[in-house]
Formats: sequence, C-alpha cells, structure tokens
Amino acid sequence: MEVVSFLARQLKVQPRAFQFAGTKDRRAVTVQRISVYRMQADRMQQVGRTLRQAKIGNYEYSPHGLELGELSGNEFTITLRDCQFHDATAGDTENRVMVASKIVESAAKHLSENGFINYYGLQRFGTFSTRTDTVGVRMLQGDFKGAVEAILEYSEASLAAAQDPDAGKDRISSDDRFRAQALHAFRTSGRSYPALDDLPRKFSAEGSLIRHLGGQGRGNDYLGALQAIPRNLRLIYVHAYQSLVWNVTASERWRRHGDQVLAGDLVLVDEHKEKVEERRGTEDIDADGEVIVQPASDDSAINLEDRFTRARALSQEEAQSGQYTIFDIVLPTPGYDVLYPGNELANSYKTFMASERGGGLDPHDMRRQWKDVSLSGSYRKLIVKPYQDITFEVRSYTHDDEQFVETDVDRIEKRSGQTSGHANGPNVVEKDQKEDDAVARQEKDEMGEVKKLAVILRLQLESSQYATMALRELMKLGGVKTYKPDFGGGR
Repeated sequence: MEVVSFLARQLKVQPRAFQFAGTKDRRAVTVQRISVYRMQADRMQQVGRTLRQAKIGNYEYSPHGLELGELSGNEFTITLRDCQFHDATAGDTENRVMVASKIVESAAKHLSENGFINYYGLQRFGTFSTRTDTVGVRMLQGDFKGAVEAILEYSEASLAAAQDPDAGKDRISSDDRFRAQALHAFRTSGRSYPALDDLPRKFSAEGSLIRHLGGQGRGNDYLGALQAIPRNLRLIYVHAYQSLVWNVTASERWRRHGDQVLAGDLVLVDEHKEKVEERRGTEDIDADGEVIVQPASDDSAINLEDRFTRARALSQEEAQSGQYTIFDIVLPTPGYDVLYPGNELANSYKTFMASERGGGLDPHDMRRQWKDVSLSGSYRKLIVKPYQDITFEVRSYTHDDEQFVETDVDRIEKRSGQTSGHANGPNVVEKDQKEDDAVARQEKDEMGEVKKLAVILRLQLESSQYATMALRELMKLGGVKTYKPDFGGGR
C-alpha cells in the first residue's frame, strides 16, 4: 500500500485508480499484479525509476482492471532460520541436516494430506496494545467514543521511550515512539497540531481521528471521527471481531468432534449441486406421475441467489453417506445474511458472543443503523490443505544474514548483468554450489563450529488462507522448539 500511495502521488492520481486482487505481507519480498486506470506504460516506467526498495514492470494493457478477491491463491517461499529440532541436536552438521530433513518430510506430508484448521492469522487482530477486534466490538455496541479511545491507545513504555531515547530504544521502534508522542500530545491538548506533525504517515486511522476531532466544535463527534477513517481501513475492525468469533467457534468444533461430519454441519450449495441432484433421483414427479425435467443450470437466466455464496445444513442421512468430508464443512462469520449450523455448534456462537469477551452481542442481531458495521457475514472452510504437496530443503549456515532464496529482482538483475542489492552480504546459494558448500561445511565441522539449521519451504494456499497458520501446524508436527521473540515490547 505504501508503494501504491507513492506512485499515486508521483502520477498525481487518486490511490483508487490502482486496483489489485489482494494485499501482501508487509514483512516479505512480494510480487503481485496491479492495474492502473487509464495510464500509459511509459509514464509508469518513468516513475518506477524513482522507487526505492521496489520495482515495477511487465506492463500490458487490459480492457478491465483487477478486482479484490480476483485470485485463486498465493505462493509462498518461506525461510525458517535457526530451527531447533528435538531429535537433531547431536552429531555433525551432515547428520543433523539428514535427521532434520526426515522430520520435516514427515510433517510436510502430514500437513499436505490432512490439512490444518483454517484460522484467521494473528496479524488480523493488530499489533498494538488494543486489539483490532476490541475496537470492532465497541463499534458494534454503538460505543463510538470507546472505539475512538481504543484506536488512540498507546503504551506507557512507548511514551517513556519517546521522552527518553535511551529507555527501551532497543525494543521499541522509532515509529512506535513517535506514535505514542503524537497521541499523548493530542490527548493532553485536544489540538490536531503539533500531534499530526509527530505522527508517522503510516498511522492513517489515528491521523484521521485526530484531524477530525481537532476541528472546531468536533471534539465529541466520535461517529464522525470514525467515518473519517478510510472505509477499507475501518472495516478491518469489525471484520477482526468476526474473525475472532470464527476462530473461537472453529476451536470448539474441532475440540468436540474432530474431523467427524455431523448432521447440521454446513456445506456450500454451489460446490455440491451434483450431490443434491443425485440424491433427488426420480423424486421430482408431478401430480400426474410425469417426471419433471429440470433445466440445466446454464440454460436458465442468472438467479439473484447465485450472486451470493449460500450454504445449507446436512441431513443425518447425508452426514452418514460418506459423500462429505471435513474438507467440505464451512463455518459462518456472524452476520444477518448467513445460516448458522443446525446442530449444537449454533449455541457456541450464542454463548461466546454473549460473553464479556464477545461484547454481549447476539449472532441473530447483526444489523446496525450505520451500514458499515451492519455485517452480512460470510462462510469459511473449517479445514484446508495446500494446493500441492509442500516442498522443502534443509540447509546449514553460519551467517545470520545469509540469503537462501533468489527473488525475482535478483533474477532480473542477474539476467541484465546488474549488481544485486545483496552484493554486500552473502550471496544467493545456487544449486551448482552445493558441492562447494558441502566441503565448506565439513571444514567448519572439523574446526568444531556448530552451524545453525534453516528450512526453506514452498507452498501454495488459496486466497484468504494464512501461511502463518500452516506454519504453526507444520512446526508443531515437526517438533520444532518455538521461539518467542521479544519485539514490539512497547506496544
């Protein structure tokens, strides 16, 4: 999004002129297609030269722009560094790599075949002291003042680090320090400036609130302040609440019944039309005993219902038929236009949402006067698995900044004879260098140096599935000792 904002400013167009199928991870080297409305390729190429830490290219013209969700999935190449396996701690490096490879192979095979619970990732719930789902609860409760205060919350540790640069500077980023300083200034003065001067531009939600509330006579207009936040950003808060409810319910469903298919479980209508037609058999007969011939789905005009994702509950007979598996089952996020499971799981929604953590809400009362928080709901698969089998490689290394994966930019620059941006550090290790690496590993082992292990994973997931959740399951299966970093301590 920062790249899009920069390009929009340079081209003097609105950011909405740019369209994309989905957003990418902030902390990653990513590649994606983006469309720009009525723009010449030569202008893009010229502006692209001014980009830092990003590149654009591969231009083509199309009659239509991209739309959100217009992708089948994402491909990930992930490097897990300093992996510590319970059974791969002894012996020389070659033996440790061999043992670790067997462990990862077994875990990857299990995940590819059995899948993982399709949880929403932790990044869905924010990184600051107040979670995004907490803001969403207050918006749904109609507590707009509470929602604004939650967004403008900051930690005392961040403020202390801002006021004293030597306090916690190793654990608290400069952005977090400036954010706390700006929010503190606004809270104590009620004025937009100098708070907006101190606030980093990336905190657009906080900036929108400060700008609105700091205006004359608008200090208590909390609904107006929330409406000043860009719509796609403020929707994140209520969607985070839906995600929380889904995650809690999915855990409860798995805890109670595992991969068993139950009567009342929901499946998507469009995915199983042929099974319904087979089950009907010769039952569609009119009053005169004549078989009713149903038109094929592509012979009739578009039904309004077909524009939306619909689900239905399985009967006892269907649940026991063996035609449906756990991979067919969906759970709804709470909303006014979804069907809840026709079994005991429906009570899980009611119980959690009525609790203090759930905000005292009712899953059957999700309409609100403010349309942006009037949630229709959606359906999400309970268990998913990667598109293809996960591939991997276990490598040993010494330097923490060693790069294991060649990016698209690396390939382009190599082809054009340019110097890679990684020239100052250890270079990408090519396949034809493996023999040299083996010799180097042996020499270092002989010197008694213990090398670290890295696992390079390649997997493909459908859109809206979180690689972090797949990794969590993979590492649990592989017996990796999880490391809990102490970063963002001031948030």
